[in-house]
Amino acid sequence: MMNRPVAALLLALGTSLALGAATAGTAHATTVLQVDLPELSLTSEWVVRARIDAVRSVDLRPNGTFATDYDLVISEVYRGQDVPNRYTLRLPGGEGADGMAMRIPGMPAFQQGEDVVLFLERIPNGGFIPCGLGQGVWRVHLDALGRPWVTQSLDGAHLMRRDAQGRLRGVEPLLLTSARPLEALVADVYDAQLP
Repeated sequence: MMNRPVAALLLALGTSLALGAATAGTAHATTVLQVDLPELSLTSEWVVRARIDAVRSVDLRPNGTFATDYDLVISEVYRGQDVPNRYTLRLPGGEGADGMAMRIPGMPAFQQGEDVVLFLERIPNGGFIPCGLGQGVWRVHLDALGRPWVTQSLDGAHLMRRDAQGRLRGVEPLLLTSARPLEALVADVYDAQLP
């Protein structure tokens, strides 16, 4: 007959293994609360247009993680004080030299040379992160006439909002991702800051 502490340990270990096996797999989305444009504008300490000048993976495995540094060249500031011309945005997720990688669904990723509008909120370590993950990223594209348009970047994010009873409900992101002229987005950012 097994003594109680050993039996309890084996039961806990077996339960942990069963739960781990049942939940193992690939996550395909990160659930975040929906943030509308006025709230994005007011929650963000900086709202800027920037070009991604460089992209570097940072292996932080001694701390158990990876990150990616994005060097931003900031060309326009729509909200914020003392915003530098250049800033390095560090986001969770990245790849080590050996190919080991960590990806977070819903966490924005950028390519060198990309033109973006970023709604950035300060985080406890003093850095910044896009407000609402991809909700705080608008990618800039030029139309056939060379006019800048923006689209919101929601890849891998499952949006939720509270209904009238306070329950969380899924949100279809279709309306949030529709393309719009950059000048319309900027006007909405400024309007949200008016008293």
